[in-house]
Amino acid sequence: MSVFYLLYADFQNFGKMQDGLESKGIEVEKSELQRIPNHTKELTEDQIDEVLELIDALEQDDDVQTVFHNLQ
Repeated sequence: MSVFYLLYADFQNFGKMQDGLESKGIEVEKSELQRIPNHTKELTEDQIDEVLELIDALEQDDDVQTVFHNLQ
């Protein structure tokens, strides 16, 4: 049976965390940068629709690799 853990670290501490895991023989299967919002804002339904349209347009652009947002 395999056990998986999800760990979060500040960007500045990412290298230290990875070094610590490797020194303990813990295999890292995947690592990635995730942006977690510090501030949120309530939107109206119309505003949500506008933001979703913008996100969709950005994701369709071939030059855009990743779109981050904090819309829930």
